[in-house]
Amino acid sequence: MSEAKPQDGSTSDIERMNRLKGVSRHFCNLIDTEREVAAAEVVERGSQAETDRVEALRCLAIARTKMQEACMWACRAVSRPDADC
Repeated sequence: MSEAKPQDGSTSDIERMNRLKGVSRHFCNLIDTEREVAAAEVVERGSQAETDRVEALRCLAIARTKMQEACMWACRAVSRPDADC
């Protein structure tokens, strides 16, 4: 995620968007840490533990994507782009 750059938004809008992006980055870092922990688990191939780990990794991937999407929508709400964007 890159920092918001001045376009038509005010400095206040840019600061608010950057604050939202900071929260999103922090959450995504926490998700990445959880993913590393789950991926490092030693499990027997074909076991229920392996199935559970795969599901946990899938859930973490979805959580990360949804956080990125939430950040995008929140920044869009702050910037209020024109309808033709």
